[in-house]
Amino acid sequence: MDGSNIKFGTDGWRAVIAEDFTFANLGAVIKAVIKYLNENGFSERGVFIGYDNRFLSEDFAKFCADCFSRSGIKPYLSAVSVPTPLTAFMAVDLRLSGSIMITASHNPAKYNGVKFIPHYGGPAEDNITGQIEASLKEITGKKNNDISCIQTAYNGTVIKKEAAVKEIEYISDFSGYKKKLLSLVDPALIRKMRPAIAVDTMFGASSVLMPEILNDILGLKAAVLNDFRDVLFGGRLPDPSEKNLSCLRNAVIENNFDLGIALDGDADRFGAIDRKGYFISPNNAIALILNYFLETGRFEKTDIAVRTVATTHLIDEICGKNNIGFKETPVGFKYICREMLNGNVLIGGEESGGLSIKGHIPEKDGLLACLILLEIQAYLKKYRNYSFLSDYLEEIYRQYGNFYNIRLDVDVHSEKKGKIIEYFLNLEGKSIGKTRVEKVIDNDGAKVLLENKSWILIRASGTEPLIRCYIESKDKSFFLQLQDWAKHVISTIQGV
Repeated sequence: MDGSNIKFGTDGWRAVIAEDFTFANLGAVIKAVIKYLNENGFSERGVFIGYDNRFLSEDFAKFCADCFSRSGIKPYLSAVSVPTPLTAFMAVDLRLSGSIMITASHNPAKYNGVKFIPHYGGPAEDNITGQIEASLKEITGKKNNDISCIQTAYNGTVIKKEAAVKEIEYISDFSGYKKKLLSLVDPALIRKMRPAIAVDTMFGASSVLMPEILNDILGLKAAVLNDFRDVLFGGRLPDPSEKNLSCLRNAVIENNFDLGIALDGDADRFGAIDRKGYFISPNNAIALILNYFLETGRFEKTDIAVRTVATTHLIDEICGKNNIGFKETPVGFKYICREMLNGNVLIGGEESGGLSIKGHIPEKDGLLACLILLEIQAYLKKYRNYSFLSDYLEEIYRQYGNFYNIRLDVDVHSEKKGKIIEYFLNLEGKSIGKTRVEKVIDNDGAKVLLENKSWILIRASGTEPLIRCYIESKDKSFFLQLQDWAKHVISTIQGV
């Protein structure tokens, strides 16, 4: 094993199953986490372990539980697959040292991964993952490395026990998480207006929990799509982006549903389709929710909105008009988490589909986002003369202007990534066409701000071998021009 190959990106470590994501490498990661907990005084309160619906996830989770058990740290193992936000919530609810989540989120089916969620119920800070990665190098660098976790076969058969073994406790009661979600929305309004909806759980970890909330608790008769385990995710990415939601769109249009909602493989990301078949992108959903909170008085004067550097500046416009502060962070919910822990954050969001709000855990929660959109749908039916989320979005555009945005994912040779980012970093004071570059921000890749308030962000993905190019403009023709220009620049640097 080579510990240098195990890196925690923006949200945990992910790798291809049986290549790098093996029981041996997972054992090394867990041993490093155990070392972190012991050295920082967090080993007394136990760890919750959750897992998604991916291939071998339950076996990887049981393996982790055995590792913690023999290390003397009490493991609380989920009896079923569960969403990442629930796993984060359990660390807080049970007052534990943290949680482990076995998931590769929205990555292709051949991947799996692991997240360490500290006691505060949000993504691990860089200083924490830095300590874990340093321990990994030490652990895997030893010539005769003894990782006792690895002495357990993947089916959980214990070959060797240590003296301080702690019994594994299985957890199947998640009513606390459900109550928390419902405390953050208006269940009475939803029950009264009874929006007709469909939900696509994308064969993922919300396949049981989300239908329970919608149908058993809220009393809706939601049509549930893809609510069983398929480790191949139906041959598509378990990512609720527009291109993956044709099944949901068809169900909404054909059945005249008010709303369609979707969750990714571990249910920390979300997507939505309204009755017109209009895809409500995360950028627009975050803006919708922020505007709704301000419109309905669900905020305090000291509240702020937090968005990542890749997220729409429509958030800034809404905050400015309503005298609410806002803050920009690097990409990764761990940076939004930091602000939620330190300040009065009304809403934190990122364009990739991550969102949380004041009063909740500082971790992105797709189930919460979907429930808030469901509440907004009920609100529109009761108090407005229109019924579609896209109509509400058009109302926001009339106040603040249209914001056209896109994310381009480009396969790039690893040796060219730095050159591409460097090119964009050197654009300050230059022009794109006839439009001058006012400023370049370098806190996460290169963000190029133009004088007409358009912008381009170029950064390397923290979870996939890609360059991501984000573009936004209020001028549609210039928006299209920026796309062509950016593609040409990237292709030229690559020599394609």
